[in-house]
Amino acid sequence: MTVDSNPARQKQPRIPGWVWAGLVLLHLLALGWQACHNTYLFPDSDRYVQAARNLREAGVLYALPLQQPLELQEYSIRPPGYPVFLLLTGGAGANFPWLTLLLQNLLSLLNLGLALRWLVRLRGGLRPRQWLLVLVLAATGPGQFIYANLLMSEMLLQTAVVVLWLSLTACFTRNWPLRWWWAAVGATAVGLLNKPVFLPLVVVVLALGIIASWRQRRPALVLVGAVPLLVAGLWMARNEARTGYFHFSSIAEINLLRYNVRGVLQATEGPAAAEKFVRGTLSAAARRPTFATQQQYVQRAGASALQRHPVAYAAQHLRGMLTFFLDPGRFDVVHFLDLDPTPGPGLLQLANQRSPGAVLSYLSRLPLGLLAGLAGLLLANVVRLGLLIRFGLNNRYPAAARLVLLGLVLYVALLTGPLGAARFVVPVLPLLLAAAGAGAGLKAQGPAVPLPEPALAATQTAGRG
Repeated sequence: MTVDSNPARQKQPRIPGWVWAGLVLLHLLALGWQACHNTYLFPDSDRYVQAARNLREAGVLYALPLQQPLELQEYSIRPPGYPVFLLLTGGAGANFPWLTLLLQNLLSLLNLGLALRWLVRLRGGLRPRQWLLVLVLAATGPGQFIYANLLMSEMLLQTAVVVLWLSLTACFTRNWPLRWWWAAVGATAVGLLNKPVFLPLVVVVLALGIIASWRQRRPALVLVGAVPLLVAGLWMARNEARTGYFHFSSIAEINLLRYNVRGVLQATEGPAAAEKFVRGTLSAAARRPTFATQQQYVQRAGASALQRHPVAYAAQHLRGMLTFFLDPGRFDVVHFLDLDPTPGPGLLQLANQRSPGAVLSYLSRLPLGLLAGLAGLLLANVVRLGLLIRFGLNNRYPAAARLVLLGLVLYVALLTGPLGAARFVVPVLPLLLAAAGAGAGLKAQGPAVPLPEPALAATQTAGRG
């Protein structure tokens, strides 16, 4: 009997049906809970919803009700991506946003499926106990299922990140096919129009296009790579037309002053001094004649405060990055499950104030069941981080696969900085899940190459034959 030894014709390993069933069940449980409890609005949801309503009713992106006097920062505090998504899917209406949440759950399943497909091709197949580990790690990342069922932009951004990850991996491993480069560039533009954190990535993408174009003598690569820069410039020009200030988002100054500077001053000069500085800076900025001079004043004052405490800021930034990976997400869980939040400052704010006694007091007031659940999530996050590091150090995997995945994860962690929390890790959760599966210390079942599209693998293998 003749055995077909051509790998292109052999059955490709697949994600087991019971793993898919588990993921679908988790999403259905979260959506069912949401349908019964109506907790789909988080503290930051109102501006997205209001911006979508203003687009529908007045044709203008403005994140508060259109009443005088208008606050110029509200024209640019939210990029247009998610408000447009809400507008198109009915999420800005008064009724339960079934279509919006259903689409977000489907996007979540798509993102997890693409990540696990990458893992299967990288490792050449997984054993049942490996799949069980992956499913457990997915289940202990509750942000995936929580944010799929909220009116928040994280799931749309996650889709852009997953497409960018797989497309860049294809570019690095397949000599920069133009269609994959277009996919990477398009995902960057979509991410940019959903979260300002993607703005610096525009420069990275352009640099990659320039390097690839120079090495391969293909000018089209640099021209395509400039598309996100063009998108950013057009949006900044729109904001200048509305506010008189050429900028991408007013959230940058808000985060600088009310989170970064406040956190550093709380740790170094005390909470009272931090509040006095923030209020004084806002008051002084308000006396400037234009929005541009107001924002520039906040930038200068915030930068000056951080320069006074560079070591404290560096420590806060590193602590925020560690929190990014380890935070079990108390805030998300409490709000989604409609539990009574502990009054007063949050746990992360108390940690920034370096008040161990206050932190312990805060934890002692949490319900025992919630505390045990958060401890379990924290343990899972520690395991996930350890496996991510192990994946990054495993030379058995192609360097390009490790470089792209780790680069995107670290980029988001670095840009999030002192704001690090469970919410901000959601856009890269599928990447962390894939890396954790690859970093598990169990032998893969066969040789593998990270390919986003099986047909390409078959074509390449057949060509070599």
